[in-house]
Amino acid sequence: MNTMALTKDLEKNIALISSNSPANFNFKTRELLLKDNTKCIVLYISGLSKKEDIEDRIIYPLLFKIDCDINTLSSPISYISQRYITISDTKISSDINSISESLKNGETIILIENEESAVICNTSTSNFKKVANSKIEETIRGEKSAFVEILSFNIGLIQEKLKNNNLIIEKYVFGEENNSEAALLYMKDAIDINTLNKLKSKLKTIKTSYIPDTGYLAQFIDKSPISVFPQSKTTEKPDKVVSDILQGKAAILINGCSYALILPVVYIEFFQGFEDYSNRIILANFDRFTRILAAAVVVTLSPIYLVLLKYNAELVPLDLIKIIIMSRRDIPLPPFLEILLMEMIIEFLREGGLRLPSIVGQTLSIVGGIILGQAAIQAGIVSPTTLIIVAVSVIATFLIPNYEMSLSIRLLRFYVLILAQILGFFGVIIGLFSIIAHLMSLESLGTPYFSPFAPMRYKGLKDSLARYPLKDINRIPVIFKRRKVKK
Repeated sequence: MNTMALTKDLEKNIALISSNSPANFNFKTRELLLKDNTKCIVLYISGLSKKEDIEDRIIYPLLFKIDCDINTLSSPISYISQRYITISDTKISSDINSISESLKNGETIILIENEESAVICNTSTSNFKKVANSKIEETIRGEKSAFVEILSFNIGLIQEKLKNNNLIIEKYVFGEENNSEAALLYMKDAIDINTLNKLKSKLKTIKTSYIPDTGYLAQFIDKSPISVFPQSKTTEKPDKVVSDILQGKAAILINGCSYALILPVVYIEFFQGFEDYSNRIILANFDRFTRILAAAVVVTLSPIYLVLLKYNAELVPLDLIKIIIMSRRDIPLPPFLEILLMEMIIEFLREGGLRLPSIVGQTLSIVGGIILGQAAIQAGIVSPTTLIIVAVSVIATFLIPNYEMSLSIRLLRFYVLILAQILGFFGVIIGLFSIIAHLMSLESLGTPYFSPFAPMRYKGLKDSLARYPLKDINRIPVIFKRRKVKK
């Protein structure tokens, strides 16, 4: 790394520091006039530095406590540091790289005209100590902190983990009536230019009166808003945002919303857990395979059970079909209505549990499911085998890491169930093929949604259904790699 030093030209010094620091809107420059009109500049990054310390222990003493002509001193910068700055941890440096790194760590820089050195004041504040634990995206490994509703605070959380000059933060305002502040974050050396231009174009054309959170915003960006599949993903965890940004994606934060919006995305990543990359490769791949299998179980288990009962009972082993027939004796409902009734009751319990306080909601879901299931069996409304099938399907939905994708998969099982009732096994096959065809037709900001399977990208398979060793996985997946700019 080339060593650069400050000069006596104040404007040149500011330009040198700015060129070696993230050029984002939260990079703040405060100009002061000291005694005898000596010009002074205070530099810091908002969100990483403690504003109270800057105002009370740096700016106030510089403006109101200096009582001598500092130009007559042999070393004005040392004199100011020792006499007026009340920060406990300060140092003097003329190295541009050291000053730039200090800025990214939340420290404040003081420059004075005609001085070849700067005062570095430790005003950094740790945002991670102030946030609550994640409540939705529980992880076994990794940090437990989550975003809050303050935009500058959330940006600070990301910058604390990603101290990189290539991190770009652009400011936007959405909603003609509520004027919500938002920020677009990306790595300029990682994100595909075509993807970035497409995203910026969509953001600039958004015209609406009110956007309170990222869920509203996603519907203006998605190319197929009526699709059941999410074409972007949301997360409440800063470490996931940092990981996605490093992979060549963009993140959008909105003031008043504790979730970040990530674009572009592909289908398979909704089944990848953050722990997959911390666990050993065999355990990680087993967990990932279990999640993918769970999604298949949710969509197909109830329809296949219905088909076997209604159309193809001869495919079931004799001993097993005897048990099923005995369990269905005196059940007044046909299999389709029986399954549909239980599925809807489960959805009622799940939705009701979400609207209640967390402790009460969990109790309602567990106790309510047990009581209603047992009561339905004793009343002769549903059979025990049907209850087991529905219960397994419900448990399988909990294995899908992403909540939005879990909702989509749950909805699709009704679609396949109806086709199974009408057409039997042929209906199940039509349902699965139509879902796959729809996945292949989707895209997220120009990125094929079903990649790396369609179109097939063999290098992208290193981190899809299974994970290769970390040393063999590219930091930027081939799916999101930079492509040539379209003219």
